[in-house]
Amino acid sequence: MMNISIYLEPIHKAEELIVKLLKDEFDIDSSDAHSLYEHEISKHFVKLIDNCFLLAETNYVDKVYRDSYYHYYSSKLGDYKRDCIRISIFEGVILQSDFGDSNKQAKLQDQYRGFIVLRPTFPYIIGRSIISPLVLKNHDFHCCTAVFNTTANAQKFIVRGFPHSSQDTETNSCAETTIWALMEYFGNKYTEYKPVLSSKIIQTLNIVSFERQIPSKGLNIYQMSFALKEFGFGTRIYSRAEYDSEFDSLLSCYIESGIPVIIALQGGTIGHALLAIGHETVEDNMIDAITPYFSTNKQLQDDIIHKNITIYDYHSSVKDFIFIDDNHPGYQRAKLSSPATHYPAEWHNCAITYFIAPLYTKIYLEAYEAKKWILHFLVSGLHPLPNHSEVLLKLFLASSHSFKDEIAKNDTLESDFKDVVLETSMPRFIWVAELSTKELMKQNRTNGVIILDATEANTRFNKPLIIAWYEGALIKFDFSSGKLEKVLFPLSVFTVFQHNLKIL
Repeated sequence: MMNISIYLEPIHKAEELIVKLLKDEFDIDSSDAHSLYEHEISKHFVKLIDNCFLLAETNYVDKVYRDSYYHYYSSKLGDYKRDCIRISIFEGVILQSDFGDSNKQAKLQDQYRGFIVLRPTFPYIIGRSIISPLVLKNHDFHCCTAVFNTTANAQKFIVRGFPHSSQDTETNSCAETTIWALMEYFGNKYTEYKPVLSSKIIQTLNIVSFERQIPSKGLNIYQMSFALKEFGFGTRIYSRAEYDSEFDSLLSCYIESGIPVIIALQGGTIGHALLAIGHETVEDNMIDAITPYFSTNKQLQDDIIHKNITIYDYHSSVKDFIFIDDNHPGYQRAKLSSPATHYPAEWHNCAITYFIAPLYTKIYLEAYEAKKWILHFLVSGLHPLPNHSEVLLKLFLASSHSFKDEIAKNDTLESDFKDVVLETSMPRFIWVAELSTKELMKQNRTNGVIILDATEANTRFNKPLIIAWYEGALIKFDFSSGKLEKVLFPLSVFTVFQHNLKIL
């Protein structure tokens, strides 16, 4: 039986520590070890703040790599090692003696920032990793995160972050790695889903595959969507060709809803899959730069022009999005218009051609239809916006439990409206449209809200509407009569909903 060795070093000694571990544990010669660190490993550590300490553990049994090992690598003639190296990250100074000291446990937990696994699959050596965005030099962004339970030096810790791994190019291409990361996130955040390993992904796709699955040649957008559907999602595929000018806005809408989406990049002979999980903080100048919305629906656009109404789509703001890309360290930043700008030149013509939204199976009203219904309602519904008015629209999905919880705690809302919302029956998921202005949105304030039933796909006869409150009126759908009810209801500004994405 092999013993576990523990090493503790400040991050400025990362290269010295990791090169030694590669030589001693993976039997890599000095030259190759330095090359691996320089070309594959260092980029994951240079993004971290300078006062980190690294705690390395040898002979680490990593569940993800072991799955690949037993289903693939162990059958090769070459000698592939079974064990990995795990490097835990702490913010600030820690000592070896801190571990096992009950008085230091709370301090260590406060300092713990996650881990990176090094696996013996050269040169694709970065394995399963969970890093808190808080340890990054630049973490001025909002993103999806889940809580993960782990250990370091035999002591239990938790970390909040998003899963990441490089592909090994044999059992996992970018597509399988993306599916793994997505399921790892959902499986640790919601009881309805379970994490999946590579062998499970391969087994699931055997049903629709006409040739062997490993070594992997990658997956197309439909195979990825099929796998997610088999894992319990009501997947929805969006293509740029179909949705055109609405495509980026729809993608942004799902991100704002706290839903990581699978992105398909294509350009020439290049095809790549990655995850979009968040966006940078939206600054005032980004809101100011939003241009008036133009609808491709002729009737809607004619009505907007006729009434001289100006609508701004919050999701059309130009900003950096946050990506989980197996070719780069976690939390990569790029704009939707230039998603491969940090790649070599041959990638620069790549564009996002598709994205997959992994929706809860009972969400039947998708983003495009929800947005279209709301715009028609605002322009020509029971209580249309006044002529010559301006409105900034921010649309997102939310769970009714989270939404009601924030409404109950929102001190900027009148108690009468709180009572209406809290006493209204809602499905598990709702579409929320916040109506605001540019100036109010800069203050994270809104002066109106429309709530739709995300389980109602029939958009005729106002059926999706649950509550609308704007321009001095409260409108509700009466299920007994099938009609809308409108009453005067004075309105004041209130803070926006901020539950979906973790604000760091």
